[in-house]
Amino acid sequence: MKPNILNLLKNAATSFAPFQKLVLISLAAWVMHIVLRVMLLFRSNPYGFPFVSKPDWFIFHAICLDFLWIVNALAIFAVVGFAIAKIAGKASRAATVAKVTTILYAVFHAVILPFTLLDNEVQRFLGGHLSFGLMDTYKDTSSIAMFYDYVANDLSVPYLQFVVLVLMLPATYGIYRLLCKWYRPSDGFYVKKSVIAMLIFYIASYLFVYVIWTGNARMTKLRPVVSLIYKDLFEAEKIEGLSEDNLGAYRTTYQNLWQKVEGDSLWEFSDAKEGNGLPLYRVPSAELLNSEKLKAQREMKPNFILVLMESQRGLNVGYMNPQIQPTPTPFMDSLAAHSHVWMRMHTSGVPTTGGVLSTHLGIPHHSSLAQATDLAHVTLPSFVSTLTDSGYSTHYMSAADPAWDNLGVWTSKWYTALHYNREREDDSTFMDHAIEYVRDTLSKEGKPFLATLMTRSNHYPFNFAAGMTDEEKNRPLQERINVTMGYADRQLARFIRAIENEEWYKNTYVIVMADHGFPLGENGVSTMNGGGFSNVSWIPFFIHGKGMDATCDTTTAAQIDIAPTVLELAGFAVPNIFMGHNLLREHMADSVPEPIAGLSLGAYSGYAAIGLDGYRFIAKYPSQEETHIFADGDLRQENELSDKLQNEEGRPIENLGTTLDTLLKISDYSLERGL
Repeated sequence: MKPNILNLLKNAATSFAPFQKLVLISLAAWVMHIVLRVMLLFRSNPYGFPFVSKPDWFIFHAICLDFLWIVNALAIFAVVGFAIAKIAGKASRAATVAKVTTILYAVFHAVILPFTLLDNEVQRFLGGHLSFGLMDTYKDTSSIAMFYDYVANDLSVPYLQFVVLVLMLPATYGIYRLLCKWYRPSDGFYVKKSVIAMLIFYIASYLFVYVIWTGNARMTKLRPVVSLIYKDLFEAEKIEGLSEDNLGAYRTTYQNLWQKVEGDSLWEFSDAKEGNGLPLYRVPSAELLNSEKLKAQREMKPNFILVLMESQRGLNVGYMNPQIQPTPTPFMDSLAAHSHVWMRMHTSGVPTTGGVLSTHLGIPHHSSLAQATDLAHVTLPSFVSTLTDSGYSTHYMSAADPAWDNLGVWTSKWYTALHYNREREDDSTFMDHAIEYVRDTLSKEGKPFLATLMTRSNHYPFNFAAGMTDEEKNRPLQERINVTMGYADRQLARFIRAIENEEWYKNTYVIVMADHGFPLGENGVSTMNGGGFSNVSWIPFFIHGKGMDATCDTTTAAQIDIAPTVLELAGFAVPNIFMGHNLLREHMADSVPEPIAGLSLGAYSGYAAIGLDGYRFIAKYPSQEETHIFADGDLRQENELSDKLQNEEGRPIENLGTTLDTLLKISDYSLERGL
């Protein structure tokens, strides 16, 4: 048997010999891709800031990902060429097929390499990958001149892109020639050694990237050009566009629902030129602009401190679950007792990128795209950009690396400055910096400020909190999260207690919330991509400050409501494309004839949910082949109503499903279009 196997390998090596140059081309291309990855990850962006704060956490994944797709391409060309050569039959024809295959393969890499360089530069300048959508956005000739200006003023190395573009292909060919001299083919050398070594490294790379050290955000950021092209050519075709008729119908449905929930006519939807025909574009009425309450808020020039607590599940927060004893969040509970609390607040997107972007933009996370990366080139104003443009000093402070999932690209568009240091990733050291900067710098600048704080320690697998004992780290996840939530709560307490006696604090609104929850087995779900149940969507949210009486509000709400709420607290009413509502419109109004209505809306990695008319509807999206419905007040979602409501008149399941689809198609369209 053994001699037969050796003979087979020898015969295979002999048959493959004409195609052995494909291996050398692959290795040469891989080396050049490594060079391009190093130039991307270890340089600053054109504005002088690191492209990623932890290049060492990215580079090995980049090397492995490039090796995987290059070997896949090699296999495709080799198999197709080998098959054609076999069909050709004669040795002379087979040699010709091998030569043509080799030339085509070299041309393939000669095309991919410049596009990879262009994609890298697009990421450095705009934060997103090269795509057909981006090219459509910047298709006019003025963009070419603008790109040249960016290159000339690159704070990393000006004009380096052009030098690399000129030298890249000759350098790759030089590497190829060196490999040809190094590897002199004889006796099936490539099959026995090089190809076997590549196969081993291929398996190791796959295990490293997809099993040992995974990460969706990093994988999206490092997505190779071939994957981008495939995604745009084939997967994008599966996304249905909106015809003019559909857009018109959806626009009318959405705007009527928004006005119904809003309950007044202080905002008007507009088809004005400034709105560019967007269905979400609305403008404040003269009555609102001349409002005495709005004017009074604006004259206050209040400060804002927005605290985004990582994975702070509503299911584990003490004031939201009085039956939990002892409470994991004693300080948050005590602060909430003197604040306006919304008991039915839901995240509008997961994971962190979804929650943070929804909070800022007032629009749910995109239902299918990796919004932080895929739509980074789209112009989307946030409530922060309005505050910044209105004279506020705005600062985003994060214990987690904002470059990790591309959030830094977005926040840098809106905020005056970003604060992150890999030495301050524990909430304790992070809060030390936040205390010092807010108290000793921001408050003394002579103008109102917004400080947004993004914590980190309460993050899966819930063992990041400093000082955790081995016994605590070995507890089940359902218990361990209480330890890390308690730790984050203590750091929040240190921050507030360090500033609460400052004079400026009396004119400051403190907003405490979570980016999202986390599923830990409830409703049969234990992964973030498993659905939009309350384990992931139900989050704490309250506002503490001047005029915020202790209130337990049961209005259905979502993160998309935060942007309009903060702006009206600041006294600003500006044209916008927020889908959310001002949660304090009852508080701000002189009189309200009936209880305030509410709407919650969110997209959660293949699922979506809506809260409306007393129900919370969850569906696999967009197919809606799996649906769940609960009473809106059943916040722990222990009693599903699907069977009970299926035969009732009015069919709330179908009605909510249709409304959910309408709203998400409108929101996706608006996110892709921008303003």
